[in-house]
Amino acid sequence: MRVLFYTDTPNVGGAEKQMALLAKHLKRLGVRVSLAYGGYSQLEERDFAPFCECVYSLPVIHKHDPRHYHRLKEILCKDGLFDLLHIHLWNPGACQYAFFAAAHAGIPIVTTEHDPFELRGIKQWIKKSCLQKTAHAIAVSSDNYKFLNHYYHIPENHLHLIHNGIDVERFAGTVNSRDKACLVPTEDGVPADAIVVTCIAELHPRKGHEYLLRAFEHLEMAAPRVHLFLVGKGPLEASLRRRYGQHPNIHFLGWRDDIPELLKASDIVILPSLKEAFGMVLVEAMASGVAVIGTNRGGIPDIVQDGVTGLLVPPANSEKIVEAIYTLIQNPDLKRDMGKKALQHVREHFTAERMARETMEIYELVTSDERRATSYSSFSSLVSRRFL
Repeated sequence: MRVLFYTDTPNVGGAEKQMALLAKHLKRLGVRVSLAYGGYSQLEERDFAPFCECVYSLPVIHKHDPRHYHRLKEILCKDGLFDLLHIHLWNPGACQYAFFAAAHAGIPIVTTEHDPFELRGIKQWIKKSCLQKTAHAIAVSSDNYKFLNHYYHIPENHLHLIHNGIDVERFAGTVNSRDKACLVPTEDGVPADAIVVTCIAELHPRKGHEYLLRAFEHLEMAAPRVHLFLVGKGPLEASLRRRYGQHPNIHFLGWRDDIPELLKASDIVILPSLKEAFGMVLVEAMASGVAVIGTNRGGIPDIVQDGVTGLLVPPANSEKIVEAIYTLIQNPDLKRDMGKKALQHVREHFTAERMARETMEIYELVTSDERRATSYSSFSSLVSRRFL
């Protein structure tokens, strides 16, 4: 089976990393994957080349460039080159040209809706037109599944829930012995016995850092050994640094390449999001055997079993964040037990192998539907020629 991945994203985030991981594991299942993307994108060909037969960097200058349509149509119209097009939608209005190019080429479409939300007006009308051209759609969380079914009216027999996955062993190895103080600049003063609470997320209003930092102001007075690591950059960075940068127990680490090491050196990982399509960092933390705290919104409840593999709190609630962190600090046996159960939960439900296998099942469903439709069309044509 030959599949073309497509995205028109200008950036690289969780959705794009999932694309590369999916390509890697589909290749192991015998699927021949290629990738097409806009040449303006921050996507790196080297991240996909080991897993893709071909990588097409389209000669376009932005996501609205109509040459997306023309170039994709040329690629898809090559006879027998691809069995289907898998469009990865980083937002629900993305990749519009791809739907029309595939329809022109007669290639069936599978989509993954990584972060769906409401569209209005002309954007909603175009979205509905694109959905009419889609054979099957994939949602990455139960919350997204319900939204796509209710708001965009994608029927359940054409809509599938496939959770994102990870390479578990990248995170589940022996806990790193590096001293916690080595993970931040020495002048920040992280003692060896510090209790490290880590938040890995873009510094953006939707991620809820404001409520975490308010909670931490109260927490550090009652528990001075607790240190907060904020990993990430974003539009709120300057204002948050001005307000909280002088706190000795709050550390802004920026973007880091050593995420597995940071997770293994953490005592608690928290994601205080107000809105979250999935929450991949919690899966990675759970695979590291670390106790986690998340909000009960979006895709997070699919990941965290409240009171079993972690704790869930309401969004925008600093008081509940304090309570959750304090509960884990005061109950080390509970924290340790949650970490163990979390790792087992990830092994059972959030592996990249499982994600690839379930995606391949959708591909097989689509191509079998297409073969049946082709056979029926050929039979009807034969009957018409013979009896009419």
